[in-house]
Amino acid sequence: MKAVVLEKSVSSQDLTVTEVDQPQPEDDEVLIKVKYSGVNYADILSRKGLYSWAGKRPYIMGLEAAGEVVETGKNVSDVEIGDRLVYGGQSGGYAEYLTVNQEYVLPAPENYTWEECAGFGVTFFTAWVAMHEMARVRPGETMLVHSAAGGVGTAAIQLGRVHGMQVFGTASQPHKRAKVEELGATAFSYDDFDTRLNEMEIRPDMVLETVGGDVYRRSFDLLAPMGRTVLVGASSIKVNKWNPLSLYRAYKALPSARMSQVLRRSRGFMGVHLGYMLKKPDILKPSWERMLEVIAEHDLHPEIDRVFPMSKVGEAHDWIDNRHNIGKVLLDPTE
Repeated sequence: MKAVVLEKSVSSQDLTVTEVDQPQPEDDEVLIKVKYSGVNYADILSRKGLYSWAGKRPYIMGLEAAGEVVETGKNVSDVEIGDRLVYGGQSGGYAEYLTVNQEYVLPAPENYTWEECAGFGVTFFTAWVAMHEMARVRPGETMLVHSAAGGVGTAAIQLGRVHGMQVFGTASQPHKRAKVEELGATAFSYDDFDTRLNEMEIRPDMVLETVGGDVYRRSFDLLAPMGRTVLVGASSIKVNKWNPLSLYRAYKALPSARMSQVLRRSRGFMGVHLGYMLKKPDILKPSWERMLEVIAEHDLHPEIDRVFPMSKVGEAHDWIDNRHNIGKVLLDPTE
């Protein structure tokens, strides 16, 4: 089968599709024929050797995918051939087929296209867990979403709006801010979001933090009393692991909070990394099911930016790394 195998840190241009043996499901596993694979910023960090949760090389890249069950192991009882599933894991998504233990499979929304199935898992569930499990947001609260035109950001805006929240979002370019406004949030640039909110006399009850550096620090200062910052990424931090100065700058830009900062205004600082939670399906699955109910009730859909052939996986990485995408980028493993 076709797959993208990472053997060492490489440039995006050096990513290639190779032929590998098709996996066979073990007794407790299902075999999924991948329809589309999701591309995440974490994949780019993994390729560069900068992602701590990456698998042991060599491994098939890809943290998420969606597809149809085509074979089941002899002990599988909860999944049937033909089921539509969403996959999230440490590796395996950039391939024509993948296997996964039945304990960790997640059902796909029935009314979604295959593209939407592949593009909503990481984005919507990251936003959902950050908002509802960590920050415990309430109707009537205000939320500031950074990178609001990205996959997680566009999901967070939709979830916030249907939850009765007032949502603000930052984006770097006018056409991205137009998408933020189209989804129902008030859009700001990174340059003046704090000035604008201060002029409006608004302090957010929650900040969905995805950038790091000065953007994070200015956001944390804005928080309302009992406000919560939830860290889900730090995309502005650029690291060259061979450059000590780069490492130092990255360390200084990482979001953090001193206890005095937290106590002074009764503010919270939290983080979400779904990967480390995958071994806790008893915690994740009930939350996933509640999210699916909200998605179905309000007819929410992920923003799909574009689909690249898997043979052009390097171009897909560059598209995200250069901040061109609005919403989710996917790979088609058949091309």
